[in-house]
Amino acid sequence: MKILSVNTSPPKKINFKNKIVNTSIFKEPKNNELSVTKNGLEGDRQADLLAHGGINKAIYAYSYKHYEYWGNFLRKDFSEEYGLVGENLTIDDFDEKNIYIGDEFKISEAILKVTQPRIPCYKISIKMNEKNFMKYFIEYNYLGIYMKVINDGKIKKGDEIELIYREPNSMTIYDISMLLFSDTNIEKMKKAASLDFLTDEIKQRFNERLAKLGHYETI
Repeated sequence: MKILSVNTSPPKKINFKNKIVNTSIFKEPKNNELSVTKNGLEGDRQADLLAHGGINKAIYAYSYKHYEYWGNFLRKDFSEEYGLVGENLTIDDFDEKNIYIGDEFKISEAILKVTQPRIPCYKISIKMNEKNFMKYFIEYNYLGIYMKVINDGKIKKGDEIELIYREPNSMTIYDISMLLFSDTNIEKMKKAASLDFLTDEIKQRFNERLAKLGHYETI
């Protein structure tokens, strides 16, 4: 697997429906080598730290192979628009069905650990200039991957990304996304809520849903 683009952005104010919205979703490709630490990528900041960023969501990665799907779906050419959905790392083939919670990836000296799928907000519809895009994005269910930084380093476009560790008996990013938005399987939710390296944010969602159904085992 290879990094096709490294993308960053500071928060920017934009006009949306006659309101000022502060967002960092308009990422721009960087050609220079950037430092990556537990706080994220050099030069990158989040506008809404409740929804994005923080230690467990320091890096957001998205697979370039999804660009073709969105190009066909929206009838636009996105082939050169790196940072399309606001990702920090555009990776040639980073398939949510093959990536598990707790996976560790090495990029040069940096090591990143998979923590959760993305939970999209309305700003992705602004970015894509399509009012229903958040709905389409969730239905597609390839939401991209958040990772925490467990070893600092420097990364750049063209670097190889190598899987160096897989957490046993884990669940894929795709499966977690399905449980968040469409799958109601109780046993799968219990398993997800017990995963060591899934973020507390996502575990809480599952625990609250399970509690409403009368299941308190994972609380």
